[in-house]
Amino acid sequence: MTMRDKEFLPERQQNSPESTLKLVTLLRRWWPAWVAILLSLGLFVELADDVWRREGFTWDAPIMLAIHRYSTPLLDRIMWLVTETGSAIGILLLFLLSAWLWRNRFRLEAAMFVLSFAGGEIITALLKQLFARPRPDVFPPLMTEHSYSFPSGHTIAAVSLYGLLAIFLWRRNRKGLALISGGWALAVALSRVYLGVHYPSDILGALAVGIIWIILVSIGFDRLQAHRKSGHSADG
Repeated sequence: MTMRDKEFLPERQQNSPESTLKLVTLLRRWWPAWVAILLSLGLFVELADDVWRREGFTWDAPIMLAIHRYSTPLLDRIMWLVTETGSAIGILLLFLLSAWLWRNRFRLEAAMFVLSFAGGEIITALLKQLFARPRPDVFPPLMTEHSYSFPSGHTIAAVSLYGLLAIFLWRRNRKGLALISGGWALAVALSRVYLGVHYPSDILGALAVGIIWIILVSIGFDRLQAHRKSGHSADG
């Protein structure tokens, strides 16, 4: 062993237990999130396997028809508006939210929301091309879509924005607003089935992917924020 190795040996011995402690702390703090990730991953794999094999789901069409029975001209317009909050209106809301956060010096949070939404869009595009599932033809759809069906892009976008916002609000004890935000993501998901542009299995797959994604974003944000705080403490 060289003198240089001896000099660094105590530091390595100290860093190893410290790294282990950080890992244990991370697992303890986020164990519900890891459980949610595993459950969501299991659901997605189960759905994706059948979609890949083109086996279909016997419960897709009956659920769509059951929801379609409640169709009215007024509800059609409401659902169209709801579904747009997972697309064009959602992008506008993302811009306004990120701008407000940035202006109020929550710049890391602003970047987190932009990353979440943009990452969700990329994941959606990749998965749609991979599975290439045709759109449903159970009844004439109430709007026209040209991309593939699995998973639902509007649903992933809604979870990436409103689902992440729900986590953000919940951790700041704004639980009522958090429930509303999370509920809105589910409303967007329901609107896609109501409008006839997605199978329920598309929605479940998108919810699973979206949940995994926003949890990973939240964990990454938490670790980055902790690192930044420890850096400030060291500077102080």
